[in-house]
Amino acid sequence: MAAILISRYRLMEVITRYTSADPSSLQLPGDEAYYLSTESFNTWTVCMGYGLASEYFRDYYSLMVEKLQVISSLSVSPSSPKAELCYAVSVLCLLESVVHVAATNEELTAKMTRSHGSDSPVENSDSAPVPGVNWSHVSGLIQPVEICLQKWLRELVDIYPTQKPNLCLLTSAVKFVGSYYSKIQNQPGVNVVQCLEHIEVLSKTLSESCLKSLAYQQIVRGLSIHSMVLSSNKPFTSETTPSLPSHPSTLDTREWCPILQKDSPYSFLVALYRLLYSIGKIHKGLDAKVFQLVLQNEDLITYLRKVCSSIHSQMNQNYFSRFENLLQYYLVKLAALWAGCDSQLYHQVALHLITRLQTGDEHYVHDLLSTTVFNQEFFGVEDCEIIPSQVQAMRLTEHKELTSASRFTSNVTQRDPLPSVHGSLPSIRATYLQVFGKDIKALHRSRERCLQIPSEMDSLMSPTIDLLVPKDWVYLPLVELYQTTTKMELAGKPVNTLSSTAVSMVTNCLQWISLMENERELVMKTITMATKISRLMCVFLSGNDLFLEAPVHHCLASLFSTYCQPDRLDKINLREEIPGLTSFYDFYVSFLLQYEAVSFGDSLFGSFVLLPMQQRYDLKLRKAVWGEHAGTLRAMFIPVKELMIPIKNFLEPEETNLELLRLYLQALLSGTVTSKRCPIMYVIAVHHVNRFVYTQDGKHKKLRQMMMRQICMMRNEEIKKHLLFYKLATQEKDIGFDMYTDLPNVRQRLLEDFDIKDWIKKTRKALQT
Repeated sequence: MAAILISRYRLMEVITRYTSADPSSLQLPGDEAYYLSTESFNTWTVCMGYGLASEYFRDYYSLMVEKLQVISSLSVSPSSPKAELCYAVSVLCLLESVVHVAATNEELTAKMTRSHGSDSPVENSDSAPVPGVNWSHVSGLIQPVEICLQKWLRELVDIYPTQKPNLCLLTSAVKFVGSYYSKIQNQPGVNVVQCLEHIEVLSKTLSESCLKSLAYQQIVRGLSIHSMVLSSNKPFTSETTPSLPSHPSTLDTREWCPILQKDSPYSFLVALYRLLYSIGKIHKGLDAKVFQLVLQNEDLITYLRKVCSSIHSQMNQNYFSRFENLLQYYLVKLAALWAGCDSQLYHQVALHLITRLQTGDEHYVHDLLSTTVFNQEFFGVEDCEIIPSQVQAMRLTEHKELTSASRFTSNVTQRDPLPSVHGSLPSIRATYLQVFGKDIKALHRSRERCLQIPSEMDSLMSPTIDLLVPKDWVYLPLVELYQTTTKMELAGKPVNTLSSTAVSMVTNCLQWISLMENERELVMKTITMATKISRLMCVFLSGNDLFLEAPVHHCLASLFSTYCQPDRLDKINLREEIPGLTSFYDFYVSFLLQYEAVSFGDSLFGSFVLLPMQQRYDLKLRKAVWGEHAGTLRAMFIPVKELMIPIKNFLEPEETNLELLRLYLQALLSGTVTSKRCPIMYVIAVHHVNRFVYTQDGKHKKLRQMMMRQICMMRNEEIKKHLLFYKLATQEKDIGFDMYTDLPNVRQRLLEDFDIKDWIKKTRKALQT
């Protein structure tokens, strides 16, 4: 359709009228001639982006070479006329688009030849036409552009100490050279040896003329100043017509977005790092000093550390943030080429970057997952060391073993041997690629845009801006499996046993989460603890026996132990919003139903049930267990010594809700909760009932007397003794608490109204012996 419109309205005849002539000969006032020619070149560049109008470049090739010679006389000095600089930039952008079109000629020619079974290509309406330019039309342009590049780099070094030059012209030249070398590998007739020698000369030029200069240092220093990620401002949102979407380019302070402000270094540095990555892929033996000057730059490292520490940013969904994302992407790719960089830092950058990539960047997400995120080389030797906080956590949970319903134990203090987890990284990568690679069409469209393949280009229009990957993406395989099994159950197809593939997927996911929690703790801090816990609970809801698989059980136990460390346990806030959950209470109720049905008294499953029952959480969660779903209590077989959550969390502050206190006593009187069958719940009930009946605040006196009477009339001597002589909870004893041998005088006086003096004396003697 676009080709038909270009032909019908003779667009290229109009464009070439203004691009072929020298702007000064158009007899237009002031800079109008330059701006008209500039827009003509820009329009031509857009057409070339779709692989159209390439034959006109072939016809005007000699004229383009002449214009390139004229451009070489320009300077990057800030005193250079703005109109002429814009004109020169538009010419270089056109030449860059020609490179992308010419790079597809060989492939399209071969494709058409194969489809018709002959040596001469024939046009096929079902495939893209062979472009009117080939690689020979652009191979002669690289030398004059590189000459311009060297000249402008020298000017940059000379000018920058006293005044800031205009970087747009230099950036355009760097982009052209970067695009040229990104496409040269697949072109016919390229002399590989000469190409490598040429790259060595180019890298030396970049190193000596740019990377070692004070100008480069000052440019890199501007990254933090003009960063969108580090900006504390909010984007200005104005009313827009739905049919005419726009990208907000100003802040709430009515200033330009940081990345769009004057002297922003991002466009130049993105082009420079892309060029270095392109030549680094071709020349595997490139001088390491080039990578060292980039990746070990102190100002760059400072900027990247700030980015990794920035948890909440207001500008992530702004369209112009994608240019900062591109800069970080090429830095990560450069780090993958050189083993001497701070691998841990650049790996963290990659992990943060994934959650900031926007719609249309599916290719970058897929590429990072394929080549970087699960790359074992990014987990250095220093990652294998156990840091002091982890040693302390291991001491806090020493000797904790959870007994599975399948009669095997999971040692929660054992840190997974890193070599075994690292050896599973290829399998883990396959799991996540399968989850993230379902939208094949979107991935192909993104690849065509990112790699700039004009023959396959569907649209250059920016899609609706939205973040592609959630912050808790490491848990996504668990969430998807839970959603799949839930849908099947709603359709009347209960999932009893999952396939070995699903078990492997869950194991891989849990291993990766464990690795991240141990070695990339800073990245995992961007996910709330409540979200982490709810995602792990999905494993128990995905099939009836998935949690009983030994590798799954072991990984879950290890993660639960990690989340029960004091510094993390205190951060679990079940009242905050959890992505994907409208109500945690409803989710917890479904969890209780699953526990009643399939837990078989599994200690790990029970530990997850216990976690929301801590005193600081919503009262409704405790009532759900002790009231509506009291059947849960009968399956709560967790021994006191296997409890990983501090027992005081279930006892302090003392319970004041009368309804729940009645439920505690009722569970004890009815035998639903006993010290042998459900010791943890028994300790909780005894503690709160004991504290309530002995409280002397003057409130609820009648209720206390009634409860005390019920206790004194109990026939179960053991429970009566525990309720009246309970002293303090402790995890050192199997029963879970200590008892008084002699009741304090205050408590004895409270019992005088009840005819149990003889029983008290008898019990006291038994406790003393």
